[in-house]
Amino acid sequence: MHSRILRRSWVKFAAILALPALTIAQPAATGLKGIDFYHGSFREALELAAKEQKLVFVDAYTTWCGPCRRMSANVFPDEAVGEFYNASFVNMKIDMEKGEGPDIGRQYGVRSYPTFLFIGSDGKVVHSAGGARPAEAFIELGREALKKQDRSADWAKRYEAGERDAATVLAYIKALNLVGKPSLRVANEYLSSQSDLTTPENLEIILEATTEADSRIFDLLVRNEKAIVGSIGRERYEFKVTQACRKTLRKACEYRNESLLLEAQTKMKYVPKQQKAFEYTSSLEFYGETNQPQPFYKSAKAYADKVIRKDAGALKDLGQLCIKYFRDDKGCRELAEKTARQAYALSQSQPYCIHYARMLHHNGKKDEAVECVRKGIAHARTQGEPTEMLDYLLRDWGVSP
Repeated sequence: MHSRILRRSWVKFAAILALPALTIAQPAATGLKGIDFYHGSFREALELAAKEQKLVFVDAYTTWCGPCRRMSANVFPDEAVGEFYNASFVNMKIDMEKGEGPDIGRQYGVRSYPTFLFIGSDGKVVHSAGGARPAEAFIELGREALKKQDRSADWAKRYEAGERDAATVLAYIKALNLVGKPSLRVANEYLSSQSDLTTPENLEIILEATTEADSRIFDLLVRNEKAIVGSIGRERYEFKVTQACRKTLRKACEYRNESLLLEAQTKMKYVPKQQKAFEYTSSLEFYGETNQPQPFYKSAKAYADKVIRKDAGALKDLGQLCIKYFRDDKGCRELAEKTARQAYALSQSQPYCIHYARMLHHNGKKDEAVECVRKGIAHARTQGEPTEMLDYLLRDWGVSP
C-alpha cells in the first residue's frame, strides 16, 4: 500500500513538472523574491493584519508532506506569487506539529496538508482550501479570499458623505486596491487638494495609490522618492515601482500596446538593479502574449546569453516559456533545448534531467531523450533517491524503465 501511494504521489509530481512555467524566475541579482513570511506569533500576525487592514494567510503544513514541500520549493518563491501575496496579506507558514501549530490546527479544523487559511484580524476564517496548485491557480485562490472581504463600499459611503481626511482616504484606497478596484480617481481628487504632498500621511497615500506606471500618481511617487524613502523605506518604495511597472506591462499585453511596454521598461530605471532583467522578461511576456515569435526569440536568446547563462532555474523556466508560447517555431524549439542542456549541466537534479529529456523528446530526439533519462536514473540511485518520476517518463514514451 505504501509503495502504491508513493508511486501515485511521484506520478502526480511528474505531471506537475510537465506543465509549462507561467512566469520566469528572476536571477538573484535582481533582488526580486517570492512570498515574505512573517516570523512572529499568530496573535502578533492578527494585530499586524488589523493595523494594515489585511487578511492573514496561513500555510498550514507539515515537514513530511510532499505537496507542502513542492509549494515551498516551486510556488512560494515565484515572483508573481510574491508580488500578489505580499501586497495583499500578512503571510505565515505554521508547522502543524510544532509550536502553536497543533492548537491552531485544532482551532481551525485542519485535517489535511497543505491547508491554506485566509483569516480576518478578528480571527475568523474568511476562506480556506487544501492541496498544492501551480502559481497562477494559487494567486486566483488569494483573489477569491479577497472578494469575500471587500470593505470598499463602506469606505465609499463615508468618502462620498464628505469624510476626506487623510486616514479615511488612505483606508478607502487600500480597500479598493486589495480587491483590484480602481483607486486613481480617489487618490487624484485628494492629492489635488493638498498644498504639501510631503507630510507623512500624504506620502503614505501616494505610495498606496501607485498602482500603474502610466499614471500621474507614479510621477508623484518618483518625484518624491527621497522623502518617501526617508519616511517609509526603500524596500517599500522599490516594491511599489516594480509592482506598478508590472501592472502597466499587463495592460500592454491586454491592449497589444507596445508603447505601454516601453513605458514600463523605461520607468523601471527607478529600481536600477532590476531594470535589465525586467527589460528582457517583460519583452518575453509581451511578445509571447501577443503572439510575435520573432521578437520573442530575439529577446529570449539575448536573455539566455547575457543575463541567466549560469542560472539553472531561470534557464529551465525560459525553455518552458519558449514551448508554452511557440512550441512549433523552429528557433524557439532549438533555444528551449539549448537552455535545457545548459540548465542540466549546471544541476544534475531530477527536475533538470526531466526537463532536458522532455525538450529532446519534443524536438524528435527520442533516443537522446531516453539516454538522458537513463543517466538520470543511474545518478539518482547513486544518491539514494527514488526514481519514480524518471521511470514514469520512460513508460509514457513506451519504453521499459
